[in-house]
Amino acid sequence: MDKILFDCISFARRAGLLLLKDFKKVKEYSKRGHSKAIKTIYDKASENLIKRLISKNYPEHSILSEETGYIEKDPKYLWVVDPLDGTGNFVNGNPLFSVSIAFLENNKLKYGAIYFPISNETFFAERGKGAFLNGKRIFVSKIDKLEKSYFVTCEGVEKSKKRKAKLYSIIISKAVDIRKLGSGSLECAWVASGRAEAYLTFKVPPWDVAAGVLLVEEAGGKVTDFKGREWSLRKCDFLASNSLIHKKILKLVKDI
Repeated sequence: MDKILFDCISFARRAGLLLLKDFKKVKEYSKRGHSKAIKTIYDKASENLIKRLISKNYPEHSILSEETGYIEKDPKYLWVVDPLDGTGNFVNGNPLFSVSIAFLENNKLKYGAIYFPISNETFFAERGKGAFLNGKRIFVSKIDKLEKSYFVTCEGVEKSKKRKAKLYSIIISKAVDIRKLGSGSLECAWVASGRAEAYLTFKVPPWDVAAGVLLVEEAGGKVTDFKGREWSLRKCDFLASNSLIHKKILKLVKDI
C-alpha cells in the first residue's frame, strides 16, 4: 500500500477514534452562518488533529478542509478533509457520522478514505486499483431498474424548497424507497458497497464527497452533476450511482 493512502486511512481512523470518545457528550453547538448546518468544538478538534498530521508528514502539501478552508502550499498536492461528516447526527446521538479524507495530485483524485467509528468500518480506494471495505474489495450493485432501486439523499445547501420538493417527488415515485442519512460520505459509501443504487443531493461542497467520489468510481459506479458533467472541486448538484441507472436518473433530474 502506498504511504499516502496508508496515511489517509490512519489519519481518518485517528480522528474518528477521537470523536468516538466524545460521542453523546455534546453540550453545545453553533450554526454555520445563515445556513441550517451546525458546527461543534469536536469538528474543530478532529480537523486540528488531521491538519497537524498532514503538516508534519507532508509539510509542502495544500489542505482544503471544511472548518479552515484552503491552506495553499504546493498546488500539485491537495488533501481534502471533512473532519466530522454528519455533525447533526453526532450532536443528536445518532451514530451515522464519519471522517473523510481524499488526496489529489494535479487536481485528480488519487486516494480516499472514509472511517465510520461506531461500526468500525474503513472504506478506502486508490485510483485504478479498486475500492475496499476493511480490506475486502467492494462493488456497486447490479440493479438496472429504477423501480428496484434504493436511493439515498440529502438537502446539501440548497435553499429552494421548490427544487427540493421536486427532487423528492421524482425519486419517491420512481424508487423502491429513499433514505436520508445525513452524511454525504456515508451515502457515497452505501452506493459503492451496493447498499443503495444512487445518491442525489444539491450543491454539495467538495469535502463532503471527495473521498466518496473515488470510492464510487473505483467500485464500478459513476459520478456527475445533474447535467451529466464530471465531478470537480466546485460546489455542485451531485449524482452518484451504480452506473447502470445513471442515464435514467439524469433524464429525470436534468431540468430541476
